[in-house]
Amino acid sequence: MARKRKKHTPMNRSQMMQAVHSEDTRPELFVRRSLFQAGFRYRLHKRDLPGSPDLFILKYNVVVFVNGCFWHQHGCKFTSRPKSNSSFWNDKFTNNVVRDVKTGWKLSLLGYRVATVWECSIKGEFERTIERLVSFIKSDEESIEI
Repeated sequence: MARKRKKHTPMNRSQMMQAVHSEDTRPELFVRRSLFQAGFRYRLHKRDLPGSPDLFILKYNVVVFVNGCFWHQHGCKFTSRPKSNSSFWNDKFTNNVVRDVKTGWKLSLLGYRVATVWECSIKGEFERTIERLVSFIKSDEESIEI
């Protein structure tokens, strides 16, 4: 039996969206804890780098972004688009995706290796996700999306 979705008032939805954080999200905290346990040391949200990466691992010249599938429009089952105010959301999501590509390009030009970890990979096979991330950090690859 299909579950009915609860309708939210515009005010209620606005309050919910304002409560969404861009830093210290649950997926980001999971990646941070896992990498720390694996022996990696990092800096958080390095503001002087393009895009303020979630993690910056100086020893390996690696930046890590932990992206939410909804906000960065990954295309997986966690990606959706609100039906109300669709022109605003379409513009917002398009700008987010374009900004992500530009940020990765700028970081690469500066000599950083870029890892993007998607929220859905953490909700799925999280051990495999961390293994792939650790392998990337220790490798010479320029970028990875997990």
